[in-house]
Amino acid sequence: MEPPVAVAQFRRTYRVLVLRVESGGTHRCTVAKEVYRRQPQASIAGVGRGALIVSIYLLGIRTGLLDIDQWHLLAKQAELPPETAEAVVRHVRDTSTKSPGAPKSIVDAQRLLFLLGEGIAVEAAISGARWKIQGTDGIRGHVISTYQSDRQAFIRFTNNNELSPCLCQLYCDAFVSTIEAASGSPVPAIAIGEDGRDHHACTHIVGALVASLTCRGILVEDLGTVPTPLLALYSKWNHMPGIMVTASHNPAQYNGIKLFLQGQKLYPEGPLGEYEVTWHMVDRIFAGSIPTYHRLPSAQVDDFIREQIALVAETYRIACDFGRIPLLLDTANGAYSTIGATVFERFGFHVHTFAAEPDGTNINAGCGVGVLEEGNGIYQLCDTDLPQTVRELVSFGDSLTASTIYGVVLDGDGDRAFVLIYDKAAASVTVCNGDQMAFLAAHVIADAWKHGDIGNSIATPVFRTTVESDFTLVPLVQETFGWAGETVVVGDRWLPYEVLQNSLVVLGNERSGHLVFPLPVGDGTVYVGNGISSALLVLEALVNRHASIYQPGPMVRYAFRTQAKDALFRGSLLWNTISRQVVATMPDSVREVRFTEEPDMLCYNLHDSTDRHVGRWYIRKSGTEPKISMSMSVIPDSFLDVESIMRILRQAITPVLNGKE
Repeated sequence: MEPPVAVAQFRRTYRVLVLRVESGGTHRCTVAKEVYRRQPQASIAGVGRGALIVSIYLLGIRTGLLDIDQWHLLAKQAELPPETAEAVVRHVRDTSTKSPGAPKSIVDAQRLLFLLGEGIAVEAAISGARWKIQGTDGIRGHVISTYQSDRQAFIRFTNNNELSPCLCQLYCDAFVSTIEAASGSPVPAIAIGEDGRDHHACTHIVGALVASLTCRGILVEDLGTVPTPLLALYSKWNHMPGIMVTASHNPAQYNGIKLFLQGQKLYPEGPLGEYEVTWHMVDRIFAGSIPTYHRLPSAQVDDFIREQIALVAETYRIACDFGRIPLLLDTANGAYSTIGATVFERFGFHVHTFAAEPDGTNINAGCGVGVLEEGNGIYQLCDTDLPQTVRELVSFGDSLTASTIYGVVLDGDGDRAFVLIYDKAAASVTVCNGDQMAFLAAHVIADAWKHGDIGNSIATPVFRTTVESDFTLVPLVQETFGWAGETVVVGDRWLPYEVLQNSLVVLGNERSGHLVFPLPVGDGTVYVGNGISSALLVLEALVNRHASIYQPGPMVRYAFRTQAKDALFRGSLLWNTISRQVVATMPDSVREVRFTEEPDMLCYNLHDSTDRHVGRWYIRKSGTEPKISMSMSVIPDSFLDVESIMRILRQAITPVLNGKE
């Protein structure tokens, strides 16, 4: 006898593998569901929260969710044994019905087929094929404003990286559903901020989010155009989730969303993780109520920014008056455009602003840290291709009598920075990237640690950097300050993640300009990457502590611009080809390093003939752009010809990638 199946009617539907528990038995059926805008719960006819117990969905990235018949057809086309395909269905069923509290996930069907074809066990293959919509830092894509159904918005984002207001609604509503599922109570309020590009370009993303969230009865506190670290700290202090609409350093035609809970970005795992949010994009319930929306006055937001910076200055004993030292501030036509100069002026700087007139099209355009990231670190005034920010710094400096002029360069959402130093006598401009800034900031943080302003007497101070950073940085910090040192995957959220008991991350950095350090808030600690706070630490070290800039070891980085980045994953043909090429090219031994947080990154520690650890090489796909990055960093006396090795690898990998497009 067929079990009763309740199917709601939707205007836009597709079929999805769903497992239901009903009448004491477990039954497999297909239920019409929509990715996002469901009818109110009363019209679902029983197919609501508690009636469905679903832990795993199978996804065809380019087509949508699969039902059982579609899965078996796909498996047959891939020549997967029928018993293996059926074992997948059984695992999905057992996980959903026997372990209702199990972590929920979306599984990439194509990758699952590949792993099963390689002989990986079903459970391990399903785990290895989990898919999340987020990249390195939330979601990010090319903005389109055309009307789309929810399914279209989802598919066009996963296929073409097109970000629509509908997709943003879908994502943030899933964020709320994830919180409510974990806490068992509704979300009362959410803070929203943006970096200015949505407001000026009238792409209506924030408006769409406000409409969606208020329909759930959530009080939306709109902070307007603010830097990301301000939104994060506001989330922490006011005990509410935060949504930041920003594409960080990407060009104006891009936008995206970063999510915060208690001032911290989301991690992939856990009941409040990115896999759960992705899952909730296809399974959640709306609850209509009275919309509530509150736009915070700009003066109140500006006061909050100043209070945040003042807390950093007090905690780390930063001088309140820098004696009218000249400073160029490049705000990248982004979130700090209106308030940034005021903050530095309150610390006694003579400020000249650049790129502080956002119009919706010029964020990060010819300005900001992105322009300076790939430079060699020192610009001579005789160079003919100086970036506009450097030219502006020189012009400003030449109008003054001071011999040294500083610059602070932010990105669009204000969470990272570079510090520039114009030395008139040397006729050069030095760019301090995130690695050099971290070493300078460490001098100030070490003093705060010594005086008990952060940490406690039994904690071990820990410094963290990412694989993108200079290989010599960690041992330098260990030797200079006596801290423990660790290297993690790319993404500033990983810098304060899960330290050992009685340990405290006192400083974390990315080469791209992210610095995170502990800030006492209430009875806890929050880590917020704030470009202005980071710059103030560095300026304190340079001007008042007389710290020196360190010189990094040899490093070569290369980016392959490609639409085939998804072909690079552990065990793939591209992966294995590159791995063999690296082993054949390196003159001495290599040892693979695996990072569970980013399993598809291929990373090797490099050793010389005496087994001395002399460097690191890696290749990884970007989580925010259509590119694959390759990097090699070694100690100065490694005797490895970094330029030659990277040239050989680039010439070998390029045609392989071209063949994938």
